[in-house]
Amino acid sequence: MLKINQLSVKEKSGRFLLEQVSVEVPSGAIIGLTGHSGSGKTTLLRSIFGMLHTDCKIMDGKILIDDLDLCCLSSREHRSLCGKKIGFIPQTPMTAFDSRLKIGCQIQETFQRRLQLNKSRAIELAKEKLDLVNLKETQRVLNAYPRELSGGMLQRVAAAILLGMSPDYILADEPTSALDAENRNLLLDVLQTQMKDKGILLVSHDVDALQRLCNHVFVLGTGKIIEQGNMNQLLTRPKTDWMKQFSSLSRKESRGKWEWEKL
Repeated sequence: MLKINQLSVKEKSGRFLLEQVSVEVPSGAIIGLTGHSGSGKTTLLRSIFGMLHTDCKIMDGKILIDDLDLCCLSSREHRSLCGKKIGFIPQTPMTAFDSRLKIGCQIQETFQRRLQLNKSRAIELAKEKLDLVNLKETQRVLNAYPRELSGGMLQRVAAAILLGMSPDYILADEPTSALDAENRNLLLDVLQTQMKDKGILLVSHDVDALQRLCNHVFVLGTGKIIEQGNMNQLLTRPKTDWMKQFSSLSRKESRGKWEWEKL
């Protein structure tokens, strides 16, 4: 289990970015996290990865992965877990790749180093996982530089790398934000089926994705958990302004779908 227990993070100015935040992500479950911009979602992800800005500090609490406290690890020990124990699908995939190297070189090197594969097996695995995320022209993708691919394609490349690495826990930061409808649905299906044995923290504003995938959803507001529960319950009985907005949006989408089907 990935367990964030009473986590508090403070800036040097004294302002709390997170205050007594507790979230649990069991193996085989997809847990949702949502909230307005600036609510603390990115700070929480950075805390888990050990990548907080220098002017921020964990003041209290623990971050546990299968009883290993990440807060007690050195930067080197933290990095050794990335890709193996914990993986990441970024919201802005362009920044996740080295612009100087072709995509194939980056995937191949990752698989060779982390999975101890030879070059040919690493390339074979890359093609297999790229195909799974609907990047059918695998050789063209492998030969491309990051700037030659769209944001949506790069997001799917990141997902393909995670499928190959198969870490126990995955942090997905707005993974559908750069995708069209077809590939959005495909990626959600990949998360739900190909990664069904993983613990996934899905950070999203996508009402349908949260409702479709998540066992439980946490709502962050100004650094605190302000609401949580099953997504259907949160939508039908919202207690906060954020979930009231979600509930209103969900009703509009449902009504639009019904009107379309009636035509």
